[in-house]
Amino acid sequence: MPAFLRKSQIGLSGFTPERLRGWTSTGALWGIAGAGFVSLFLSDVPLFKKDVLIKLPVVREYFVDKTPDSDKPF
Repeated sequence: MPAFLRKSQIGLSGFTPERLRGWTSTGALWGIAGAGFVSLFLSDVPLFKKDVLIKLPVVREYFVDKTPDSDKPF
C-alpha cells in the first residue's frame, strides 16, 4: 500500500488512541480510588473540609456540625 493511502495515527511515544482506549476503565478506577484516599487523608484539614467536602451532597451530612452552642466547651 502506498504511503499516501495509509491512515496516520496521532500518537506520542508509541501511545495511540487505540492503545489507550483499553486503559480507560482501569484509569477511571485508579482515579476514583485516588480521590477517595486523598479525601480520607485530607478530611481533617479545615480548608479542604470547607471548600470540598461540605459542598458534596452525600458527604455534607457527615461534616456539618449540628451540636448546639450550649454543648460546645469552647
